[in-house]
Amino acid sequence: MDYQKVTIDKALTGKRIYDLIKKSNITFEQLQEFLLLNSPRVIYEWISGRKLPSTENLVNIALIISVHLESIIVYR
Repeated sequence: MDYQKVTIDKALTGKRIYDLIKKSNITFEQLQEFLLLNSPRVIYEWISGRKLPSTENLVNIALIISVHLESIIVYR
């Protein structure tokens, strides 16, 4: 079996999340409400590349902005 381990590029994934949110015309505050987050601070941590959204939040982001989950995540 040929297998090459990949890692998720946090910085580029964060940039992609930022770009997709902006393109969808949803505000960070609206996304916070949709995802039931306590504050938009965590969204800023995602877009800065400091953290990645949970799998559940990634799926919900994809549904909210109408994209495939695979189009959000950037692999190395």
